[in-house]
Amino acid sequence: MELESSRLLDARGGRIAPADREVARADVERLRDALERGEERVFSAALYLRVGGRSRAGLDRASARAEQALSGMLAEARPALFEMMPGLLSCLPAGQDRLRLRRNLDTSSVATMIPFASSRLAAPRGLLYGESIPGGSLVVLDPFGPGQENANRVVFAKSGAGKSFACKVEALRALLLGIEYCVVDPEGEYGRICEAVSGRVVRLSAGAPHRINPFDIPPRGSGEGDALAARVAALQALLALMLAPAGEGLSPEERAALDLALYECYRRAGITPDPETHGRPAPLLADLLPVLEESGDPHGLAARLRRYVSGSLGRLFSEPTTRGLDGAFVVFDLSALEEELRPVATCLIADHVWERAARDPRPRMLLVDEAWSLMRRPEGARFLSELSRRARKRWLGLTTVTQDVEDFLASAEGRTVLSNSATQLLMRQEGATVGIVQETFGLSSAERSFLLACRPGEGLLLARGAHVALRVVASPHEYELATTDPAEVAGLAAASLEAAP
Repeated sequence: MELESSRLLDARGGRIAPADREVARADVERLRDALERGEERVFSAALYLRVGGRSRAGLDRASARAEQALSGMLAEARPALFEMMPGLLSCLPAGQDRLRLRRNLDTSSVATMIPFASSRLAAPRGLLYGESIPGGSLVVLDPFGPGQENANRVVFAKSGAGKSFACKVEALRALLLGIEYCVVDPEGEYGRICEAVSGRVVRLSAGAPHRINPFDIPPRGSGEGDALAARVAALQALLALMLAPAGEGLSPEERAALDLALYECYRRAGITPDPETHGRPAPLLADLLPVLEESGDPHGLAARLRRYVSGSLGRLFSEPTTRGLDGAFVVFDLSALEEELRPVATCLIADHVWERAARDPRPRMLLVDEAWSLMRRPEGARFLSELSRRARKRWLGLTTVTQDVEDFLASAEGRTVLSNSATQLLMRQEGATVGIVQETFGLSSAERSFLLACRPGEGLLLARGAHVALRVVASPHEYELATTDPAEVAGLAAASLEAAP
């Protein structure tokens, strides 16, 4: 009423209304309309801050800092002069307002006065991922909980953003919940964690003692309708990685020839679609070579397969599976393998974990680090996308970690992996790729700026429809095990040598 009267007086006198009065009038009209629609409510609110100090000088300094901080937020502070006791009583948990310095505020204004925030990702039981920024509340999520669509997760970050650190901390905490963890480790980074939790390191290389036979058929009762047909299909994907030219797949004729040769290979070992025969010793990759050669090998498959059967690679891919590859925490170390063989080994390991999940269903995570090396091969990308679709059926979660975000999202298979991952962790991004990340995940401009400037160990966690700014926090012991900083790792190794007797 007062603002409207002033406006009418100015209009009658031919004066231009002051700009601040017009803005205030527009705000009042918007508030009136919001109150009538029920979008806002009016509260009688007061905000009291208690400041303490060990001495009068210390109290004055603390009061000055508080006033400066409030001034920076465009808030005016009024000291409770000669009202210290009512002010102290008003700040006690009893919730009694003895000062009674209240103002009428709408809902939106009152919400800005709340000095704390609670994360929307706080399950009663689950993994502690870290603390939210800036509220500091805990971010807890159960990947296998009833509210989760699946336990799959993708981690996108540039080199040095802390993605490996975050994954290691998660792996340590997952063990406490009884979740088994399998890691495909291309750089040999998980050895210290594995040793600390009495896990098992499986090194796949020409000279290492560990072997995985891809021809192994899961035992009866594993859930497969036709176990032999499923195994042949899995072998087709693996052999395509081995035999197809880089960036290409096998032709339909080559696939048909492989299909016939694989069934013949199993037949010679006495294994047929009859489940009673599946307990017999499975054939080896070396047994496939003569079958292809006897068929005349019109497509040159035998010539391409020979390097994986004889020579330095013969033992790696052509021997029976060694015992003792299972455990609560298993790291498959590929650091000694050549770059071109890592996608093949990754596919072989993932297939082994898939069959293990069929034999022994329980909460289990498979982490594929540097997944871009597998995704850049068409057959590997198809295998990983298929695994992401089917993992939930066997109580398995797939964690895909990559720093090559643009290439990952550019492929149809990469987007399939993403769409089948209920949780996404986005850490610091490059300026060249943050645009596609913002578009893909529907991020705001503030979230985009956060991803460009966040520090190592910080990122955005996307789950259950929420976007939470997250800081991964580790205990001192967890930090020692998870850090990848070369200087810190060297210092820890030197300290360990000094402490040794």
